[in-house]
Amino acid sequence: MALKNLENGVVTIPSFRDVFSNMDKFWNSFYFSPSERLVPMDVIEGEAGYEMRIAVPGATKDHIKIDIKQGSLTVEAKRPKVEDDAKYLYKGLSAFEFKRTFSDLDTTLKVDTEKISSVYKDGLLTITLPKKQEALPRVIPVEVK
Repeated sequence: MALKNLENGVVTIPSFRDVFSNMDKFWNSFYFSPSERLVPMDVIEGEAGYEMRIAVPGATKDHIKIDIKQGSLTVEAKRPKVEDDAKYLYKGLSAFEFKRTFSDLDTTLKVDTEKISSVYKDGLLTITLPKKQEALPRVIPVEVK
């Protein structure tokens, strides 16, 4: 069975490599750089603030850096390449570097940047971003006259 194309009568089916290469080009040009897409993460909004969960398996405390500057949060993590003489049958735990900046947290999401905290446990980095007091829900009392 042959696929037909109106122009030359034959359709060339791209290889899987071509398909994924084109997808990478699309995503790279659209929004995220490759290092931002390689590390799984969740961002959860709660009533009191936000929680970011970033998977950085195999990293140590010395390989994780979190900076806040002018309302922007930058998270960097890496797992360096391990050189050893082991005979691997399969090696799926590769070295990686990750860097992602979240801009204007203090103005757009009303995060209290002075109270940001983080915990790294079992390969998961959790960053807690509390909302500023004025961004928290509150009850307005009704005055009766």
